[in-house]
Amino acid sequence: MKQPFLLFIILCIMASCSKDEKETIDCALFDPAISNLFIKLVDAEGNNLIENETYIADDITVLFNDYLYTNVVFNDVEGIENLITLNVIGNDGDNTIKIQLSSEETDTLILNLTAESEICGWTFFSINSAIYNDIILTIEDFNGNYLITAVK
Repeated sequence: MKQPFLLFIILCIMASCSKDEKETIDCALFDPAISNLFIKLVDAEGNNLIENETYIADDITVLFNDYLYTNVVFNDVEGIENLITLNVIGNDGDNTIKIQLSSEETDTLILNLTAESEICGWTFFSINSAIYNDIILTIEDFNGNYLITAVK
């Protein structure tokens, strides 16, 4: 009687040590690191149009999915001064973003995104392409984030 019981216990221990189990994440402790897209606006000579105050940083807003985002230029953060900053969020495929540079000028950015993973209800995307005012822009790596430069 002891041998079948011992065999049963060994099988239970082996089954509980299965390597196929997924690690669980405590979503209450999960701090998502969403990728950012930085937009540099320059003239034909390469001058930053926010830095030279052609566009006033505090006046720039972004409209996406019926939400208006303000304070999208962080001039007090070293390394990203005079750049428009957007979180890479949206849906698989094309996402249209309106960037209001002033009360008279609004640009259109179309980001094509691919969902890479989903964790704790957060979906993480990569950018496939960026079209700014009907011009396809090169997407650059920017310290693990994305950077596009639009010539205006």
